[in-house]
Amino acid sequence: MIQLEDVTVAPGGDPLVRGATLHVHPGDHVGLVGRNGTGKTTLLRAIVGELPVDAGRIRVRNGARVGWLPQQAVSGSVRPLWDEVASGMTRLHALRAELQAAEAAVRADPGQAERLARAVDTFRLAGGYAADERIGQVLHGLGFAPEDWQRTCDTFSGGWQMRVALARLLLSEPDIALLDEPTNHLDLEARSFLAGFLAEAPWAFIVVSHDRWLLDRCVTRIAEVRGGGLHTYAGNFGAFLRERDQRAAEHEKALAQQQRQIAHLERFVERFGAKATKATQAKSKQKALDRIDRLDAPLPEPKRARIRLPEAPAGAHDALGLVDATLAYEDGPPVLSHVDLGLERGVRIALLGPNGCGKSTILQALAGRLRPREGRRRQGDRIRVGTFDQDQAQALPADVSAILHLTTECPTVPPEQIRATLGALGLSGDHAKRPIGELSGGEKARVALALLVVRPCNVLLLDEPTNHLDVETVDVLVEALRGFDGALLIVTHDRYLVEQVATHVARVRSDGRIEQHEGVRPEDFLRDASAREGAAAAPQAEAHADRKKRQRELERARRRLGEVEVEIPAAEAEVARIDEALVEAATDHARAMALGQERDAASARVEALYAEWERLEAEVAS
Repeated sequence: MIQLEDVTVAPGGDPLVRGATLHVHPGDHVGLVGRNGTGKTTLLRAIVGELPVDAGRIRVRNGARVGWLPQQAVSGSVRPLWDEVASGMTRLHALRAELQAAEAAVRADPGQAERLARAVDTFRLAGGYAADERIGQVLHGLGFAPEDWQRTCDTFSGGWQMRVALARLLLSEPDIALLDEPTNHLDLEARSFLAGFLAEAPWAFIVVSHDRWLLDRCVTRIAEVRGGGLHTYAGNFGAFLRERDQRAAEHEKALAQQQRQIAHLERFVERFGAKATKATQAKSKQKALDRIDRLDAPLPEPKRARIRLPEAPAGAHDALGLVDATLAYEDGPPVLSHVDLGLERGVRIALLGPNGCGKSTILQALAGRLRPREGRRRQGDRIRVGTFDQDQAQALPADVSAILHLTTECPTVPPEQIRATLGALGLSGDHAKRPIGELSGGEKARVALALLVVRPCNVLLLDEPTNHLDVETVDVLVEALRGFDGALLIVTHDRYLVEQVATHVARVRSDGRIEQHEGVRPEDFLRDASAREGAAAAPQAEAHADRKKRQRELERARRRLGEVEVEIPAAEAEVARIDEALVEAATDHARAMALGQERDAASARVEALYAEWERLEAEVAS
């Protein structure tokens, strides 16, 4: 599908990627990974032609349909949502047009029946009769409610616009798709749907993602951008990590063995090269030394840094909670009512629920930043609460470095621990010394997270802590949180984080109630009935079920109509054949009588087929 041959891309003058080679075959599911800033997006943009290639070449198979989803994808459409996402199904539209043309041709000339049969089979095998059902499944999976399906695209917010563009790409069934951070702006349920959809996709794709669960679920190959080069591995992300470590160990062993061999030969040549009795042997050793294909020094491996959260100070076992709390902002309507949620030492809770259900509001109330309008917030004795949310990053001082800020805020923490923590979170070297105001939004968020990591607390409240973290840095954070012995509440869309860290799950229902259970279950990540409950839920579900039933009936009618239009000419030909046989058997009364019975049956079949054709025509046209 796509071939990269010794490709070098240098958008700013200095090469980001050098000598990259990658062959993507039909059906390949490739995860493109690497630390932030290594050139993953640059490589995708070069493949689609948005950036020039400075060396090498990129070849895309002639006629291949390439789907492209950049990070800031928006639909830009003013059409209804349903029409917009369906518009990408160009192959299916072409097959439907051919089917309609074949139907018209058969009506004008029954001899065109074979063309119609081919068109019906092709359209059916391509899933044409189930197209509406597939559109509904994708829209539902990405979080669009049925009442949204006829809204115009320009009425959706930026995050939902990205979902529109993603839905359109998924339904377009390209030969190969390039997806750059497709989980941006997706909630947990939509991420789970996307991972499952991509895992089953028959077409090829290259996906850049920091979502570890998605990379483990749906890719079959990994291409890692590291040290300016592109390195490929078979398997998902977990298999990639294991194989990369194995390759590094084998390379290190082979390099050490080669270095010993080289040193031995060099010592022999140096010692005996000037001696006449050993001159021949020394020349032989020198030739052997010259023939050695010297191994390159190993690439600098990404530092497998670790961070350890400070031991949670002693404090009450029942650490923090909300009791029958009504939560609202200023004079606005209640966001949630009758909220009961408690945090105990040693318990790590993942707070889940659809976007807009009030998860961050609960976190703000637990942190003491939002006072309950009714009910109360309780905090145990000697409890020290640490919080992380995206807004904290914007409140950091702009004119000091990350190291200086953390040192000032945490004077008892050793400077080497501060530097190690910043490095583990991807802020090492000059980045840690630059003024915070010069850092990107993601880098500022890492500074805020580092401050939380080094400050001793016995309760942690985290709102999307893995945003802006690459996959391996998420692993570092996961290890740290799993070792935390205090109470923890996480609001996140990262399924891997939930599965690896949470001991309990609390889910916010649409009626504001909170359901809590021990352990993590697969159904916690599905868009289930709790997100659709309320007065409108039953009619919507019923309407969706009716639509699916009608679509199945319509599919059967269209398929049968195509079959009938092929069967009618064949049945009429059978009547004509019997008529000819009757003429030949005019003097054979017994045979003529048998043929007459056959003709009656054949004629009845023709009439039945025409009656069925009329009924199906009316059903399809209705």
